[in-house]
Amino acid sequence: MFFRFTSEVTGLAAHLGKGNALEFCFDRPRVVSVRLSKSYPDGVKPLVPADAVCTSTTTADPPDAKIAAELKAGWAVPVVEGKFKEDDTTLQFVDNVLADLRALMMSTVRLFRWRHGIAEGPPDPCHTLKACYSEDGKVWREVLLVRSIKIRFGMSYWSTLDDDICKQVVELATAGMEEPLGRQLFREAWSQKDSRPRSALVIGVAAAEVGFKKLVGTLVPGAQWLVDEVQTPSLSKMLSKFLPTLPVKARLVGKSIRPPRALLSQLEKAVERRNKLVHGGEPPPTWDELDEMLRAVNDFLWICDVYQGHVWAVKNISVEILNAWKGDDTKRPQSRVPHP
Repeated sequence: MFFRFTSEVTGLAAHLGKGNALEFCFDRPRVVSVRLSKSYPDGVKPLVPADAVCTSTTTADPPDAKIAAELKAGWAVPVVEGKFKEDDTTLQFVDNVLADLRALMMSTVRLFRWRHGIAEGPPDPCHTLKACYSEDGKVWREVLLVRSIKIRFGMSYWSTLDDDICKQVVELATAGMEEPLGRQLFREAWSQKDSRPRSALVIGVAAAEVGFKKLVGTLVPGAQWLVDEVQTPSLSKMLSKFLPTLPVKARLVGKSIRPPRALLSQLEKAVERRNKLVHGGEPPPTWDELDEMLRAVNDFLWICDVYQGHVWAVKNISVEILNAWKGDDTKRPQSRVPHP
């Protein structure tokens, strides 16, 4: 049985040499051919002329007669009551072969760019992925690659405007203030969490670290040089040991605004995963793990705003944090310093 995996590769068409095609042959654990060219096997060109086509091909014998018969009969990904039948033996066989083809294809493209000195291009250049199989290598049947569907939600926010928001924006701008750097970094991290999880994690942790250092510099100006120039402890240690000692410019009536233990645990986890990724080369967290970490950074940055006297930031903190602070009093922030 023949199997094929194809993808278009961003901006690689100009690097294929005079023959307009390159072929890489592997023998691990099965014989695989990975081909970079300017067109698909049937001659169709990519939608973007600057993109190349990567095609990985192999043969694999079905482990039993049942699987072989199903594939010959025109097998399709099984769906039962709206769900993919993950325990289907034919699906498991096909997915194992295609997963090997896909991994080798991605690895080949990245190693080729590195070895050929191509410094530009996105971290994940492969797109428009397709997979198929054939009994004779001539007539191909496409395999659906979708295995699950998840509904993902973005950040929650208030749909109604505060009456005095325009006045406050004018006051902030007049005072020479800008959106905090930690918040700007967080926007970059959040925008990359789907396409570039490694970058999202690294930038997200940096956003928390920058946010905390700016908080210290604002509340304790004399300590700014210390946190900027001297080797400081990890973020988790500073949050657990140093944060409670900081003066606070705003608080909730009768409540603490100290980050809850669950939030600190998420931040600590994010720092550890960042360190292992950067220093140990470990893979990034899963999408769900990364989403939780970045949401923790988001809450922490809003808490930093509250510490600095921006009482309006309480409205942007997640319900989980407000519940941890307990009670309806979280809706009635009070300032400890006079505001114009």
